[in-house]
Parts: sequence; C-alpha cells; structure tokens
Amino acid sequence: MKIKFILIFAALIVITQYRSQAQNTGQQTFLSLTFPGSSHIASLGGQDLATWNKESTYFLQNPAILDLRNNNSFFFNYTPLSGNIKNSVAGFSHSIKNAGNFGLGIQFLDYGVFENTDEYGYDLGETFYGKDFSLSAGYSNSLTKQINYGVSIKYVYSSIENYKACGMVMDAGMIFQDTSKGITAGIALKNAGVLLSDFSETSSSKFPFDLQAGISKKLIHTPFTIFLNLHDLNEFDVRYPKVEQQQQLVVDSSELKIKKYTFDKIARHANLGLQIDAGKYFRIDIGYNHQRRQELAFDIRKSLAGFSFGFQLEVKKLNFGYSYSIYNISGGQNNLSFSFNFNEFAGVRKM
Repeated sequence: MKIKFILIFAALIVITQYRSQAQNTGQQTFLSLTFPGSSHIASLGGQDLATWNKESTYFLQNPAILDLRNNNSFFFNYTPLSGNIKNSVAGFSHSIKNAGNFGLGIQFLDYGVFENTDEYGYDLGETFYGKDFSLSAGYSNSLTKQINYGVSIKYVYSSIENYKACGMVMDAGMIFQDTSKGITAGIALKNAGVLLSDFSETSSSKFPFDLQAGISKKLIHTPFTIFLNLHDLNEFDVRYPKVEQQQQLVVDSSELKIKKYTFDKIARHANLGLQIDAGKYFRIDIGYNHQRRQELAFDIRKSLAGFSFGFQLEVKKLNFGYSYSIYNISGGQNNLSFSFNFNEFAGVRKM
C-alpha cells in the first residue's frame, strides 16, 4: 500500500507537467477550493503545508496531516467576504488503530442574493442565488515514524441561478517532521479531478489544479517558527492579468531591452510566514503573500497589501483563532476559527 502510494504520487507529479500547459490563471471555476480552512492558515499568507499538530483542519491543505494527534478533533471556520459573501468550513477527524486516520470536511460558499435584470439593466423583479459546496473525505497513514502520506476525495458543486456544475477532485500529499531539529516539510498535489457536468454546453470549467510545497523551521530556544510555502509549482508564470513583456530604452543605446520580470515570476509562488509563541496558550502569526500584493494593491499606494496578521488562543481546551488579510487600502478579509478535541474533554488516552 505504501509503495503503491509513492508510485502513484510520483506519477501524478509528472502528469502536472502536461496539465500545466492547459492551465490559465484567472480562467478557473470552483475557486472556493483555494480558500484557507482556518485563521492560522490565512494569517500565514493563505497557505500552510508545513504544520503538523493536533488541529485537523489542516487536512484540507494536505491530507497527510491527519494523525493520532488530531484524533477526534472538530473544527469550524467562518470567513465573511465583501458583498455579503460568506464562506464556512467545518470538519471532523478520527483515527482507527491499525487502519489509519480519517477526516471529513464540508465547505459552503454563499454568494448571496442577486437581482435579475435584462441586458439593459432593468430590474425584472426577480432574484436568484449563487453558491459553491464541497464535501471532502480524507485518509492518511504513516510511511515511517517521521513521514505520513494521505489522500482525499472531494465532491464539488457550484450553481448560479439555474446553471449548475459539479465534479470530483482528489488531493494527495506527504509530510515529514523532525521534532529534534524543529523542521516540518510537506508537499501536496491539489484539485486534480474530473468534471461531471458543466454550467452549459459551451462552458469549459476548470478546477484550480495546484502543486504545492512548504517547509517550516522552529528556531531552537526562541519563540519563533518561520514558514516558506510555495504554490502553483506546475506553472512558472502565474501573473494575472498577464503582463506583456515591456520594452524599455537602454541608456546610451538605440537598442530596446525586453523586461522579463524573472524575479517577480519566482516571488509570486512564495508565501512567507512567522509564528510567535507568546506563551503556552497564545501565539501570534504574520504572513506575506507576494502574488496578492502584486495583483490587488493600488499602484499609487500599496500600503500593507499582501500582509496578514492573526492570533491563536486556547481557553479551557477550546481553540480560538482570528486573522486579517490585507488586500489593499480599501480593506481585506477576516477569518474566525474555532476547534476542540473531544478526547481532551473526556480525558481519553491516545491509542
């Protein structure tokens, strides 16, 4: 089973090289699959492949994170967005001795109520709704004492007015942790799937397929943990809108030099994060998402666009989290999280 998983995972990574040619940033649907599942993930820039602890919400980032440490763990996350759009995520994980670790998650993105108008903008006196829904089932097991592998299957559904689309997608991942050195690293292939039905005969919906990797390092004898997470590794140029190669005149030359934006192309794949353990039950998170800053910040005043901040607090075995991600000077995104472990309340010993 373990060897088969490694071979399948390696084959999927190779397949991404071919699929990436058909992926165009900004032309995908089911983007609710890319939303962070917790305030901690959001506060680190919207991605975290390198956290392996008792909070089971991370299995939506990487199914390999399911583990005995988050056995019988429940989580809930709420994200209010602009325009009365709301995203909610909930889930539960459970471990079975000699069988493995299982997770179940549900996500609901409510776009709200829309007024129905004709092509000239006249109100027809009718309203309609838009929503995305996904149901995830995950499984993980250990390869070694330091390495876990995992897979998850998701049913995804999207609708707006009378138009509907649905499909099945799969995530697969691995995670490594060396507690003696404070290093955790993970890799995940996300949202590889099959479209079962599309919005219309002329639609060509695509899943937000992604190859991600991450690493974190706990600095020994300090309260700091640093994170580096990478996304869209299956495609080099993820700029959107696509920036045409600009030409600029070289000083003292009549020739034109093509600006290739190489550093910007590389930096847009990276999210940086810092976790500060300010005590046993409280931590502070800071993150930076370069792609978000480049795409959403106003050129006249970028301010702190791309940065995110948050905290995690444990009170009587209940875990609360909050984060705020800055999009631009107009505002950003709040995330509220709540989780707890049934075993801690019942005093159940680990298996």
